[in-house]
Amino acid sequence: MTSEHAPIDRTKVTFEQAEGLAPLPQQLKAREISSELRAIMWAYIFDELEGHKNTRHRPYHFTTGPWSTILEDFHVLHLYKNADEFSAKISDVYPFIKSIITQSNYGMFFGFLQFVIRHNDCPYDLANAVNEILIKSRSAYRVVEKTIVPIGSDEELSAVIGAFADVHAQKFKGARSHLRQAAEGLSEGRFADSVRDSIHAVEATARVITTKSKLSDALTELEKSAKMHGSMKAGFDRLYGWTSDEKGIRHPLLNEGDANVSEADALFMLGACASFVSLLIAKGRAAGLVEA
Repeated sequence: MTSEHAPIDRTKVTFEQAEGLAPLPQQLKAREISSELRAIMWAYIFDELEGHKNTRHRPYHFTTGPWSTILEDFHVLHLYKNADEFSAKISDVYPFIKSIITQSNYGMFFGFLQFVIRHNDCPYDLANAVNEILIKSRSAYRVVEKTIVPIGSDEELSAVIGAFADVHAQKFKGARSHLRQAAEGLSEGRFADSVRDSIHAVEATARVITTKSKLSDALTELEKSAKMHGSMKAGFDRLYGWTSDEKGIRHPLLNEGDANVSEADALFMLGACASFVSLLIAKGRAAGLVEA
């Protein structure tokens, strides 16, 4: 996937991420639009336009129905172009809207969709359909109250990028592998798998630092040697307990379906675990357990 915005700033990401070797979750890739999202969205918008074109009084024109008003208003009120320059001809409308959906940058892409969703003549259930497409394509955005909003924060993104940088050492290759798999699982919609690998990244990191096989023992060791606050340890113990209790996350299900894990759960756990991996390494370095 290629970015729709400025070239990547290599000073703010690891070499692996800059080269595409350490993937970020699709949901955290704000300002990017996948070819999958473009293709599915255009198929839907095309069907919508086809269903409302006027072929009776003025063949191949949008002269009645919701789209005639929406498109002209978009031309005038969003693009700030003169009303007399608007064309309702199919031969003009289709290429123009198709170029927005399939070729434009993320600003124009989402700007058009949000304008349509907020328009008084927006076709019934279009907002829900657009949101379903964003979910299906694992976009970093969702439709909330007629507004397109990001679901992944800059803080979550920074935590993941920072964690990949912190586990670059060979001895942390297990943690790095789990973080990569957690990101891939989130991108592919395997949310329980993503949570499982997120927590495994923490386990792998703690095991390297303390040589303790169990996470609870490793955290107890770090609480003593690295001066980790007891409340922080207890908080992560509870998160760890949730992944152990929720069927299908840390233990496979047999004929019971998928674990009850949402996309929001997986996003939170990846950000939380990435932050905790970085914290453990920092604590380990401060205690002399990890080489600087």
